[in-house]
Order: sequence, then C-alpha cells, then structure tokens
Amino acid sequence: MEFLEGYIKNPDRFRTGSVNISPFTTDDIFRNNYIWHNYKEDSDPVTSFEGMELTITASATAALDLALRDLGLTPDDEVWIVTTSGNKYISGCVTRTIEKYCRWSREHSARTAAILVNHEFGFIATQVKELTSYNLPIIEDAAYSMYSENNGVLPGLTGDYAIFSMAKMFPMQAGGLLFAKDKTLVQQDLSPDAVSYFKSCYKFYNKYRRHISAARIDAFAKYVDAFGDADFEPRFIPFGGEVPGAFMFSAPGADLGGLKVFMQGHGIECSVFYGEDAFYLPCHQNISTQHIDYFLTLIKDFLK
Repeated sequence: MEFLEGYIKNPDRFRTGSVNISPFTTDDIFRNNYIWHNYKEDSDPVTSFEGMELTITASATAALDLALRDLGLTPDDEVWIVTTSGNKYISGCVTRTIEKYCRWSREHSARTAAILVNHEFGFIATQVKELTSYNLPIIEDAAYSMYSENNGVLPGLTGDYAIFSMAKMFPMQAGGLLFAKDKTLVQQDLSPDAVSYFKSCYKFYNKYRRHISAARIDAFAKYVDAFGDADFEPRFIPFGGEVPGAFMFSAPGADLGGLKVFMQGHGIECSVFYGEDAFYLPCHQNISTQHIDYFLTLIKDFLK
C-alpha cells in the first residue's frame, strides 16, 4: 500500500473503488427494484423516444443482433463499419455479433450488404445522410449517444435501424432499445417481467433527460479544464448538442496499455482508444470534480 496525495494507491483488491463508464453503482440494484415495484409498466415490449417506436431488449448488443438477423445476411456478405473518428477502433461486442451472421470490414466493397455507423462515445458521425446514397440498409449504433444530436439531427432518424443502451445512459445493469423503420422487432427470449422491469426503469429515468445531459456536459468541461492544466488535450469536443459518453484525452508516446491495467486495478472502468495514443475515462451524470482529481492524480503518478 502507498499513500498518494490523500489517496490510497494500489489498495487491497476487495477495497477498491468502483467507477464505471455507466453511472450504475451497487445501490442502484435496490433503487431499480423499487422503481419496478412502484412504477411498474406493462409487459408490452414497445415504447417510444423522439417519435421513434422502440423495442425493449436486454442490451444494445441484443438490439444489434435483432437488426442483423432481420437483414437476412449470408456468410459471404459484409457489414461496412463507419465511425465518428474514422479510427480503426471498434468494440469487440460489435464485431463478434456481426460475425455470427457474416463478415465485417472498415471499407466499402462489392460484398457490402449493410452499413453500421458507430456514433462514438456520444459524438455524432455526420456522414449518415451521405451514406444513404449507397442504397444499403444502415444501422446506427448510438449505444453511447442516446441523448446526443448534431445541430438538431438525432441518431436513428436517418438510418433503417438504431440501437441505444440504457445501461450506458442510466444507472442500470443492463437494458437496450432498438428502432427498426416501418416494423417492430421483438426479442423473443425476454420474459414479460424482464420487459416490464426495463420499461419501468426507462420511463422513470428518461424523465430526467435534461438533467442527465447537462450533468454529462458539465463533467466533460471539468475534465477539459483539469486535464488541460496537466497538458492532456481532449480527443473529442462536444458540438451542436452532443452529450459525451466518455472523456478521451491524447497522450502521445505514453504506456497506455499499462495505464489501463493500473487504473482498472483501482476499480476505474477505462481503456485505450486503440489505433491512437488516446485513452478514455467515465463521463456520466455522477462524475464529480473529486472523481476527476482522483483519476488525474493516479494518471500523472503512473505516467511520470
């Protein structure tokens, strides 16, 4: 055990903190149970958001699976993955889900049968409208970007499908939402009680949309100030109504793989933005100035 500017460094593994990319904490298990029992919704798997009819799913990954299955892809088909940043990084849960049905690529080819646009970490990929010229089905992956918009354009309103993650936006352990244009797709293996639970929590937390968005934007601004003072530049900056899902900073030449292991050892969910010298940290409605000071103190100590 070491002492570092008022913090315990390398604590016992059973006494680490726990700060997730999601705002979820242990106490939310009991809050969500209370929400379900006291604000219980019906088990109809359909709800709505911004005029879109959405299907309740167990996760954003389950929503993506439903969309891919609906497309009827063959093993020789490809899904072309496009991202906000253009970087080659893409989550393994996305690629593994695609691989259940077909191949995936980061480029358009003669095999391309669908396009998946990843609105990364709350930052909108602005090329969706342009991609409609390919006359291919478009899936908008807005798992981190449910409340984001770019100059009034919301993710999901342009493509044929959109997936959202309740677990990344709300203090929940699971939960996703799927939009499918002109149809309703249902996750058949989700029990009526599970549907009612997810729907109840969605209806409850979605009422606080403005607070959630404002708190995330405020947390991001605090990150920019604190990390800027330490000469770490943000990789993305919110624009035109974007609501951050993470804070990412550039650290050229740093041992970011080692930093990931070190920070996760302190109970902080984080990772490397692979393909660039960049690293991301939680940025949600419960992140405070104290969290940011703690993260930065650990990072500076590791990288010094």
